[in-house]
Amino acid sequence: MFKQIVLSGLIGINSFLYANNLDVIVSILPQKTFVEKIGGNRVNVTAMVKPGSNPHSYEPKASQMKALSIAKVYFPIKLEFENVWLEKFAQQNQKMQFSDMTKGIKHIKMLSHTHSHKDKKSAIPYEWTGLYELQKGRYSLHFEKKDGKYADLSMKFLMLKVKDNTDAVLEKHEIQAKKIFEKDKVLLLKDGDKLNSENGFYKLAFKEMQNQTLLTLDVKESGKYLLFTEHFPSEFQNSECFFKDIKKNDITPILSKSEITEEIDPHTWTSPSNVKIMAKNIYTTLVEIDSKNQVYYQKNYEEFLDEITQTDEKIKKILSSLPKKSKIMVFHPSWGYFAKEYGLIQVAIEVEGKEPKPRMLEKIIKKAREEGVKVIFAQKEFSDKSAKAIARELNIKVLKETPLAEDWSANLIKMADAIANNK
Repeated sequence: MFKQIVLSGLIGINSFLYANNLDVIVSILPQKTFVEKIGGNRVNVTAMVKPGSNPHSYEPKASQMKALSIAKVYFPIKLEFENVWLEKFAQQNQKMQFSDMTKGIKHIKMLSHTHSHKDKKSAIPYEWTGLYELQKGRYSLHFEKKDGKYADLSMKFLMLKVKDNTDAVLEKHEIQAKKIFEKDKVLLLKDGDKLNSENGFYKLAFKEMQNQTLLTLDVKESGKYLLFTEHFPSEFQNSECFFKDIKKNDITPILSKSEITEEIDPHTWTSPSNVKIMAKNIYTTLVEIDSKNQVYYQKNYEEFLDEITQTDEKIKKILSSLPKKSKIMVFHPSWGYFAKEYGLIQVAIEVEGKEPKPRMLEKIIKKAREEGVKVIFAQKEFSDKSAKAIARELNIKVLKETPLAEDWSANLIKMADAIANNK
């Protein structure tokens, strides 16, 4: 009877202590590890993105939204899904504090599409939009090879006559353009053919044996016209503008919009130096919220800094035999900070958030052959179709390594081993 009373009492104490812990939300599993290293048994941490899920397009589950409703703090890390969901999280729990875990980190840049990566159906089928003020008359379009090749052997090209005079004209016609690109029949045009300015949808074909492809455009009525192109026009021009009037004057857009933007690389946690900055941010935030446990948090923080240093030293030792600026080929560009930290160069197969086009795939294969690449690092959260195609062509391996593992230190050491053993 006495044992039962004691046991019940211990359970009650543990339940009380657990109930008084800080409820913390993070986006990914490595962050969960970082917070638990410093918060110890004073925190209950929930990670939003579960193993195997794509962190760029993740959508929270109902059970996670429930956890959010009682959380004291959320540590965002600048992942793409946060752009959509953080405001909703704030509405779900108006008392929850947001603390940027990456504060003080110097971000590096990478190219990505502005559209969501939830699925292929959501992809915007064109890369560039331009609004032009055109007078009635004849114009020329010319597309050139760059470095001896066309960027692609064809390009879809849509022209719409519009009446809008506002800056919102580009966005207003996006849905219409997307539907046309995806469903309408396309008219094939080749060198010397003529475009019609009256809402024409074309597929421009480029011949490999020709260095330049010329087309003419007859504008029957002066006004504003929108051009939507499958690829950047600049990919098909050298020094000269691709669009000219009959007197060979350059025709430039009034407004333009790229569906590709230079965004920050969010994979900051693959660098031990960055994790030290994150650790300081976590420690500061926990102390602000729960100052009575400051000594406890400080002890854990200092121990975690030692662990990060040890991880860094192990990785440096593993990679010490590699020449500086050794290249690592990856599918998704998740290892940029790791590469920068250890003097490596990350070569990504994924181009602007998408599988590479055939012409680009050829270039990647050629480059990989020249560099003597022996392995391609894919990631289980993303398709490895292109990686396998390159691997077959070069008779090399595809290894699946993820930066999202919960055991952050062991995972980075494992990645370093994989790089060192395949050079």
